[in-house]
Amino acid sequence: MIGLLGTIFQSRAACSVLAVAAAIGGLFVWHTVDKSSAVRRAVAEYVADMELTAAKAQLDELQRRETVADQARHRLQSEIDLAQAEALAATQELETYVSSVGDGCTVQSDLLDRLRNR
Repeated sequence: MIGLLGTIFQSRAACSVLAVAAAIGGLFVWHTVDKSSAVRRAVAEYVADMELTAAKAQLDELQRRETVADQARHRLQSEIDLAQAEALAATQELETYVSSVGDGCTVQSDLLDRLRNR
């Protein structure tokens, strides 16, 4: 076996063929390894791009929700202000009615007329 290898390495043609075969084999291994790393790199970039897209969509949704919440907050505050104004008016009207009642808990005629006109 060693004699056969020695004979092969003594021949220039055989050494050239072995060198070319080694170079082609090395290029094939490099291509295979590089292809795997290129696929991993492409997958990583794709995943990063999808994560960025998802984060942008989440940000847009959060901004939309914030806008809706602000609008609801303003509407609720205006309704609260309106209800407080109505409560104040009702309180003042009740005080007017109470002041119209006589000491004997009888209703004065002007209050009775106002209640009938309602």
